[in-house]
Amino acid sequence: MENKVDKKMAMKIVADVLDIIGGKWRGQILARLCDTPLRFNELKEDMGRITSSTLTKELRYLEAIKIVKRNVLSTSPVAVEYSLTEHGMSIHEIIDSIVQWGLKHRKKVFEE
Repeated sequence: MENKVDKKMAMKIVADVLDIIGGKWRGQILARLCDTPLRFNELKEDMGRITSSTLTKELRYLEAIKIVKRNVLSTSPVAVEYSLTEHGMSIHEIIDSIVQWGLKHRKKVFEE
């Protein structure tokens, strides 16, 4: 059964979702974690120009809202791995939809 919401509530929900996946880094972090759990340095390397402090801040935010989990591995030296929570895995559908829409949009823009 679909949840019906009024237009004002829909706007608030869209704003909430865009706050989570929007910005320069969060969507990219989530897209990368959709594939596999990653250690901090692997994620930082994949992200390109992100600073360690910014990546830490974004991961802490995503962890606080129960999208990402942090797992301290008992290795020597100690390593930290990040992955999507069970709830966070539901973002995979949104990321896939964004990618598909983005491909269509790029095609439309670059064809004209």
